[in-house]
Amino acid sequence: MPGQQTGPERSGSCATVVMIINDVAYCINVGDSRVIMSVDAGSSIAVLSRDHKPDDEQEKVRIQAGGGKIYRT
Repeated sequence: MPGQQTGPERSGSCATVVMIINDVAYCINVGDSRVIMSVDAGSSIAVLSRDHKPDDEQEKVRIQAGGGKIYRT
């Protein structure tokens, strides 16, 4: 029937935002995304975020503590 889900839940989200104000970079990421920055004229990178994946134990605890559920397909 239209509007009814028949299979497993497959929803999700992904977003990455970086704001640079003066000499400070603010990084926000949601979902399966990451942020890196080129430094030293491209000779190396700086990792600015960590993935928000439910198979990461710290992220799993955070999701469940907030009342969320983790679905595997």
